[in-house]
Amino acid sequence: MKSNKIIAIILLLCMMVSTVGCGNPVAKVKSLFEDNNEAVSKVIESPDEIQTDEQVRDTVLYYKDDKGFLIPVMRKIPWTEGIAKATLKALINNPANRKDIETIGLFPVIPTNTQILGMNIKEGICKVDFNSAFLGSCSRAEEEDLVKSVTYTLTEFPTIDCVEFMVNGKEVSVLEYGTDISENMTRNNINYVSEGPSEDKVVVYYEGTTNGLESYFIPVTKAIAKGDATGVGMLDALDALVEGPPEGSGLYSKIPKGTKVINVDMNDDVACVNLSEQILEIKDNKELAESVSKSFALTLKEKYKNIAAVKFFVNGKELKLKDQEIEPVAVPTFANEY
Repeated sequence: MKSNKIIAIILLLCMMVSTVGCGNPVAKVKSLFEDNNEAVSKVIESPDEIQTDEQVRDTVLYYKDDKGFLIPVMRKIPWTEGIAKATLKALINNPANRKDIETIGLFPVIPTNTQILGMNIKEGICKVDFNSAFLGSCSRAEEEDLVKSVTYTLTEFPTIDCVEFMVNGKEVSVLEYGTDISENMTRNNINYVSEGPSEDKVVVYYEGTTNGLESYFIPVTKAIAKGDATGVGMLDALDALVEGPPEGSGLYSKIPKGTKVINVDMNDDVACVNLSEQILEIKDNKELAESVSKSFALTLKEKYKNIAAVKFFVNGKELKLKDQEIEPVAVPTFANEY
């Protein structure tokens, strides 16, 4: 009986050699006796199916809140060859994208049914070609927010300095409600809150709440009145910050009322900010101190990209914050994360 089993196996090997050519017949026979569950397990645990931190990129997308402000939010986007295009797709107003961010009270900005027909990045210019659904905004304000959302999102990538918009393969100078896109679009006037245009402007960070769900740090552009011909500097930005947001804007600041900026100096990559005594209100409140510190740090980062930390002083004397583990306060990489 045993010899019959051996003969059967030899015959089976011969048959497989004749049918699989260069395949390994012994391996083929062995595979017939492997447990099916083990084979399934190998498929599930394939490295190609598991998304690790190395396969995603921290990317900032500019969504819209219920008050019309554009909110920068860091998201983890799967790293693909066309990651900039994949990032823009996450901003299209479709059911999947709306559901994806509904818990944070924000909304995708690019009109429904928009398709990205093509994208090319060369020498810092990102040329994006959309289909005609891209023209589906309902007002001039929506158009402007759309252009800024796309521009700010794409220029978060270090290889992109500006954006050129196209529709159905053709250059477009003016959108349906008059928004001028004839020039390559750059980062400019995000969430502009001043009444009239101005050449002298700063970007400051206030806080806002969306649908009562989440609190965010929001970049706001404010016009300032310069009394001299010098350029806009860090002190100008901080003066505008402590002034607080416009009444009725829906924004707020936790910086104590009456706080004045005496001066600000850079010590290597650390900003030394000297403030009036009103800032002492934050000294023993860790949550308040963190919020105020972040507003200052993000605002300073807009003027000085290489800033790493902020050190606070009160009338020239260093301010020690409660339970502060890091001295000075580190500048956050992102305004908001999700």
